[in-house]
Amino acid sequence: MAESFLRSRWFEDIPVGEFHVFGSYTFSEQEIIDFGELYTPLVYHTDPDAALDTRYRGLIASKWHICAVWMRLMVGYMERYALGVEDGRRNGAGMRVEDLEQFVPVKSGHTLTFSHEIVEKPDRVIRDKWGIIRSRNEAFNHRGELALRFYIDILAERTPK
Repeated sequence: MAESFLRSRWFEDIPVGEFHVFGSYTFSEQEIIDFGELYTPLVYHTDPDAALDTRYRGLIASKWHICAVWMRLMVGYMERYALGVEDGRRNGAGMRVEDLEQFVPVKSGHTLTFSHEIVEKPDRVIRDKWGIIRSRNEAFNHRGELALRFYIDILAERTPK
């Protein structure tokens, strides 16, 4: 039943308070280093030995690495429900990310569980076709601690008139 609820909806059909868990992911040392070398070249993301002398006392994943994992899990989760849907509706782009905060370090072997909750639908129409959905996105670690939080505004197509 949840599948049909998610599959064919327009902006007006998506309620504030809707909540999804996209899945869990375990970070490895090598991928933390690889991502850090490419995108966040700080010693606590790239060098396990030098990271021991930082305030983190070891290698940690960057918040952008955690966000990239959130994005991959979110897209995979949403694509499962779009298979075979031919209603003419298009998914909109993200417009803005706000208040990206990392609360606890994420180290090699840590598993995060990623969630998404619709928290607001501002009364604003874009180009007579799109509404804005604001979501709170969070990652909790294996101890139940909030590791990361951010808000994102996404365009959602309104019901055609």
